[in-house]
Amino acid sequence: MTAVSRYPTECWLTPSAEVRPSPIEGLGLFATAEISRGDVVMRLGGRVIDDATLAGLTPPYSSLTVEDGVHLLIDPAHPVRYGNHSCDPNLWHDDSTTVVARRPVMPGEELSLDYATHSGVETWTMSCRCPSALCRGTVTGADWRLARLQSAYGDHWVTPLSRRIGPRRG
Repeated sequence: MTAVSRYPTECWLTPSAEVRPSPIEGLGLFATAEISRGDVVMRLGGRVIDDATLAGLTPPYSSLTVEDGVHLLIDPAHPVRYGNHSCDPNLWHDDSTTVVARRPVMPGEELSLDYATHSGVETWTMSCRCPSALCRGTVTGADWRLARLQSAYGDHWVTPLSRRIGPRRG
């Protein structure tokens, strides 16, 4: 089986979410109904690309690492691309392409994910303006190394990051 056939090519977003203006950044995804802890909120899919192709892209774009050196480039027309980052998110990864509610989410609440849980590019960085008291100010592709995040997120990382973290767990 090739890398291309192993990963979904299309995204899916729960009908309990919609795109609205966001206080975090531009547009965001917001719950339109209560979402229970563990409910699937989105499934990520896209075009499989390698590190060199990813490095040649001009932001903005949305991607996630699915294997070392392999990424899914999210369709820029799909609403999942409006999922904003938070350093204390209400969503997290159930597996590399499935995102679930980390805790109950109330209607009107912005849906957020810690981008560090799905970026396997060590040199990637972005400024953060999330309203969380836990805001790191800068989010990087090396944040998986932070013991605080490893403890907070447990196994809720994309597979390649879980593999990197695995030997560090006691």
